[in-house]
Amino acid sequence: MSFVRQHGFKIAVIALLLAVGAYLLYSYVWKEQEPLPIEKAAPNFELQDIDGNTVTLDTDKGKVQIVYFFFANCPDVCPPTTFLLSQVQEKLIEQGKMGSKVVFNSITFDPERDTADEIKAFAERNYAKLEGWHFLRGEEEATIKLAEDYDVGVLKIEEQNTFAHYNFIIIVDQNGQIRKWINGSDEELTADDIVKDINKLL
Repeated sequence: MSFVRQHGFKIAVIALLLAVGAYLLYSYVWKEQEPLPIEKAAPNFELQDIDGNTVTLDTDKGKVQIVYFFFANCPDVCPPTTFLLSQVQEKLIEQGKMGSKVVFNSITFDPERDTADEIKAFAERNYAKLEGWHFLRGEEEATIKLAEDYDVGVLKIEEQNTFAHYNFIIIVDQNGQIRKWINGSDEELTADDIVKDINKLL
C-alpha cells in the first residue's frame, strides 16, 4: 500500500500514457486496416481501348480496379485528377502491383472528340503511363448511361459542347463489387490516401 502511495502519481502518468498509446494505435494503425464496405455490384461494360482491343470489367476480374469517367477537353477537374491517379500509378509500380494486382479504367463520355490520338496526348500531358491503365471509348449515349449506373452524374451542355459531371474515383474489388467512391476534387486527397484504400483490398 505504501508503494502505491509513494508512486501513485507515476502510476497514473504511466496509465495515462498507455491509454493514449492504445488510442493512437487504434486510430492510426488498426482502424486504417478496417475493410471497405461492399456498396453494390459494379456495372459491367464492353468498351474499346485506344489500340482497338475490347475491354470489359471481367477482363481484369481478380484484380482491384479503379474506374474514372473523364473527357479530354475537360477544362477543370479531369486533368488534375488524372495526374493524381498517375501518382497513384507510380506508387503501385514501385510496390510491384500495377497491372498484376491493380488496373485503372479511364472511360471517356466524349468519344467523338476523344479519338485514340487525343486520348494518348491527354494521358501523356498528365503523366499517365499505359502500364495497367486502360483508356476506353464507346458510344456517347451508352457511356453516359454507364457513368450514371456507377452513380456518376453527367450532363451534356449542348450550347458549349462540353459536359458537367461528378468527379468520382471509384474503387472496385477483385469480385466486381464497388467498395468506395472517392471525391477526386477533395483538395486534401493525396495519392497515398488512394493507395491505402487499394491496399486494404489486397
